[in-house]
Amino acid sequence: MSVVVKAEQPKISVEEMERRRKVVRDAIRSNAIEGARHGPEVDPIFEAYITGEIDVAEILPRIKRLRNIA
Repeated sequence: MSVVVKAEQPKISVEEMERRRKVVRDAIRSNAIEGARHGPEVDPIFEAYITGEIDVAEILPRIKRLRNIA
């Protein structure tokens, strides 16, 4: 007997994920121009936004919690 495991459906469309990926990439570049580097520790937060697990309003609070910034 074989077990069929269904892949979890993405919360948002592929097109929306690509749009979000571009927004994140542009924001990282813009911050770098201003001298602010994001660091790899925040990549999971950005990926959660890109995949639709969180919305844009949750990004900054999560980064602040990660970095222990009030």
